[in-house]
Order: sequence, then structure tokens, then C-alpha cells
Amino acid sequence: MPSPRNALKALGLAPSRKRGQNFLRDPLLAQRLAQKTLALGNRSIVEIGPGLGALTRPLLDARAEVYAVELDRGLAEALKTWPEAETGELKVINQDILKLNLSQLGQTPFTVVGNLPYNLSTPILFWFLAQTPLAQAGVFMLQKEMAERLLAQPGQDSYGRLSVALSLWAEVKQILAAPPEAFQPKPKVHSAVVSLIPQKAPEVSLKALGHLTKAAFHARRKTLANNLFPVYGREKSLAALAQLAVDPGLRAETLAPKVFAEMAKLLVPDPDANQLSKSDG
Repeated sequence: MPSPRNALKALGLAPSRKRGQNFLRDPLLAQRLAQKTLALGNRSIVEIGPGLGALTRPLLDARAEVYAVELDRGLAEALKTWPEAETGELKVINQDILKLNLSQLGQTPFTVVGNLPYNLSTPILFWFLAQTPLAQAGVFMLQKEMAERLLAQPGQDSYGRLSVALSLWAEVKQILAAPPEAFQPKPKVHSAVVSLIPQKAPEVSLKALGHLTKAAFHARRKTLANNLFPVYGREKSLAALAQLAVDPGLRAETLAPKVFAEMAKLLVPDPDANQLSKSDG
């Protein structure tokens, strides 16, 4: 695998800090990532941000059909010169992944894989959930801190809004670890690869759950009741907590995701109550 720095230089390109571009340079890690991705059962792969194609190559070598969604025009044009782009095994899409609907690519189930920039990890994960049932599996390389949030259990410091939502809509597992040396430019943090397998969704909307968890985790040191009162009103909040047999004096990080799902069915924002600030706390 050529040095990403040299490959970019040959194309007249450079890493974009704005887009959080850190290119995979470890061929063994790329091979293992491809194997883990294909082991989930689909041969139709949507790759987010393929960059220079470090993962694209082993996927194609394993006879996968790859839809490479690359926002960077220069990188997309370089991928279009690959022989597999001529034969149709590689389809390059120069587009923002958040604006793509998988139904545009066909009705075959897909596995979605990508090395996600930190500032876009959360919206891309929720985009993935919204693409089910076509998105039947996901494999995402994330900063270790973000992966810990996805995997966190009630009572742990990393447990929060993202932990609740992802665990309700998908089975999340860590499948690989990646040191900073595996990338160029070398990031200051370690990374981890997680798999997401969508499961039967709870009978509550992501929007309702998101509104509830934003309120519940707004100020982590406050009790659940004190966080809910400004958004849902005192009477409605206490009634919902009583119905679910939840102690109002508990903190949000002690509650299981399923409790939040049930609570979101009972609570709708009180239009007369004070609203929270934009901070998530």
C-alpha cells in the first residue's frame, strides 16, 4: 500500500482538516476490516468516504460490489479511474452520504462501512439507522471515545444519549482496535471499529426519544425529575415516573435504555414550560 502522503501528492491533493481526513495506511488492518465487513453476510457494500481506496481494494479483491460514496471531488475522480469502475464492480458516487437514500442504489440489502470523522459520526450513525431495512449491517471506524459511548452501559461515565438510542435500535459490538499509527496524518487519538446490526425498533420515534434524552441528560448532576420539569412540567413528569416505578431522585445515567423508550411514549413537551438551552449538558 503506497504512502497516503505520496498518493495524494501524485493526485495534486492534500488531507482536508475541515473534513477530518485521516487516511488508512495499514494494509493488514484494511484486510481485517474487509474480512469483518464481508463476514456480516452482504456482498453489496456501501463505503462511506473511501478516500484513496485502502479498504475499497480488499473489498473488491474479495468480489464485493462496492458503492463508494466520496464527497471529495478529487478523490472521487481518482477512484473512477480504477479498472473496476469500468467494469461496474466499483460504483463511485460523488455526494454527501447524509443526502443519499439507499433506495436510490437498489433494493438489495447493504452493509455500510466507513472510517467516520469525529464531527460527523453521530449524524451518520443516525442516517444509518434511518436507512433500515436496506441497511442490514454497519461497520464503522470511530474515535475510541465515541465507540465507548456507543457501547456504554447504565452507570458508566460514557453512558448518555447516544448509548441509549443506538442500543435500542441496534446491537453494537466492538470488533477491532486501531492505533494512531494506522493512519496518515497520524491522529492524536486511538480508534475502534464497531459493528451495528439493526434490531426490531421500539414503538417510539427517534425524535421523541431524542427530545427526552436531551432533557434527561441536560445536567448530569441533577436528578431526573429536576431535568424533566422544565421541559415536560412537574405534574406530567412525576406522573410518568410513577407509572414506570422510577424514583424521581435518580439520575438519568442509572436508567436502562428500555425505560427511556417507555418514558418517551408517555411524555410530550409542555408548551407552557420553560425550555432547555441548546446545550446538551
